[in-house]
Amino acid sequence: MAELLKSGATMLSELCPACGNPLFRIKDEILCVKCNKPVVIVKATESEIKALAPMILAGVEQTILSKIREVDFMIKEEKDLNKMVQLGSVLSGWLTALEKVKRLRESFK
Repeated sequence: MAELLKSGATMLSELCPACGNPLFRIKDEILCVKCNKPVVIVKATESEIKALAPMILAGVEQTILSKIREVDFMIKEEKDLNKMVQLGSVLSGWLTALEKVKRLRESFK
């Protein structure tokens, strides 16, 4: 952080929403140096939702994909037909949720 300040970066009063460290303005970009990611600061509520929704939905999509992998593994290992049918139903639900999240993400582009 000290090196950034020496090189002309400006430490902001806002904190990174992910890790809580101070944000820096470097040229025209706001960055969290700990997360090594750009950060968007939005003041208006409606604009905030529009800015955050794609990031939140991307996280939800990754969670759903992880659950799909887990169910897939469980189906491969399962020998009981009734449990396989139950797992198939769970898998179908996750796939439906994934489809909905993808459509929502597209609507924000």
